[in-house]
Amino acid sequence: MTTDRYAGLIRDPNRPQRATAVELFYDLVYVFMLARLAEALIHDLHPLGAYETLILLLATWWVWSYTNLATDTLDSSRPAVQLLVIAIMFGSLVMSTAVPDAFEGRGLLFASAYVGIHLGRSLVLAVILRRHRLRNRPLRGIFWFGMSGAIWIAGAFSSDGVRVLLWTLALALDYLGPMLRWPTPWIGRSPAWEWNLAGEHLAERYRQFIIIALGETIVITARTFRSSDYGSQRVFAFVTAFATTVLLWWIYFYRTREKLGNAITGSADPGRETKWAGYAHLVMVAGVVLTTVGDELIIKHPYGPMQESWVAVIIGGPVLFLLGRTLLGHEVFVHVARPWVIGTCVLVAMAPGMLFLPPVAVSATVVAVLFAIVLADALSTRERRG
Repeated sequence: MTTDRYAGLIRDPNRPQRATAVELFYDLVYVFMLARLAEALIHDLHPLGAYETLILLLATWWVWSYTNLATDTLDSSRPAVQLLVIAIMFGSLVMSTAVPDAFEGRGLLFASAYVGIHLGRSLVLAVILRRHRLRNRPLRGIFWFGMSGAIWIAGAFSSDGVRVLLWTLALALDYLGPMLRWPTPWIGRSPAWEWNLAGEHLAERYRQFIIIALGETIVITARTFRSSDYGSQRVFAFVTAFATTVLLWWIYFYRTREKLGNAITGSADPGRETKWAGYAHLVMVAGVVLTTVGDELIIKHPYGPMQESWVAVIIGGPVLFLLGRTLLGHEVFVHVARPWVIGTCVLVAMAPGMLFLPPVAVSATVVAVLFAIVLADALSTRERRG
């Protein structure tokens, strides 16, 4: 441990590893952020629009994930650390306001906020940890985010097509860093021991973000229904949308005996488990965003003419969520429930035939499949316990 005046800002591994109130406060920004991502997608529901939304989602997730790693290292009950989290929260709020127009007139605002958050957080950590054994970790962040940040800013000054390419390259650099363990001149790669994190804290933060994401779906569903005519068709669509969200929540939280925190800290390679848990939750969050778009479509157009893009979001959202949950089970818990796999295959197989049904009927079919997954999973768990 460091002995300088910043020592008290570093998390004590012997204390309870719980998330603090300021972290929950910070998460509130992402209710709005995810809603803006869904809004951006529903207005550009075509392959390029979907890819642009994916870029913004990946950037959003990276800001949240790295901030989460910072509070995993620092004690967020300290006022100085809380001020850092609130500053990042403000930057994230700025990012969220630019999301729908990030590939139009507000690209510079989005990119500046994104790069500023990463570099500012790394610089603060470099000061706090300068005498700590983790002192090289933020230095690697400064180097890597400095390289990608230049590409982000260059993309903001480019035309739309070039911006997509440059921001794709910048994101690839951001996500490549952890895979290569951030090789940096003079200090080398990050050793595995730098990522022996507070597993229970990390697991709790992932659970909280899934709740935030599902909460955003509830908000959009209620807001869309409120602006409707409350006819019987839209009431049924509203019920199926709500049921979908509840079933996704159940699929994620049902196996309470599977403790993500214990799985990470008890692993021989906690850094690897942390990485795969992050990727799995990212896939699930992407599924929730698609589900939100699908819910809005079925409430607005319960019996409208079906389109391929509508089928893709109504079915694709739950499919992505199940794939993420399966990835989490396979890589972290070394257990994949068979109903998840079978249910995913059923949803994918039935997608072509759903083009001939109205949107609300497709949603009801998805609810039936998800309910069958939940029921089969519950019964199989009970049998194993017996």
